[in-house]
Amino acid sequence: MKLEILISVLSLVVTPLAHLSGTAPAQAGLVLMVVPPWADPAAVADAGRARLIGPTRAPFGTLVSVDETAQFARLQQAGAWFLVDADAARWICGA
Repeated sequence: MKLEILISVLSLVVTPLAHLSGTAPAQAGLVLMVVPPWADPAAVADAGRARLIGPTRAPFGTLVSVDETAQFARLQQAGAWFLVDADAARWICGA
């Protein structure tokens, strides 16, 4: 019984994350940057030459503004797990 509950809970968490990780931004603009909880989002954004928008205390996702698509690679090299177009990620917040 516990195993079934664990599998159900994990599928509810993993499925949206898998969908988001496959939704790479196509153009510059507002982007949801997902970083590990031990990374500093401001430092990752700075290293990727992106402007931090907020929230500054979110456990994983932070909105950043990028001016060119070349910054996507810089952000990932700086420690971002993945990047998602902000419009595609809007459903997480219910907006």
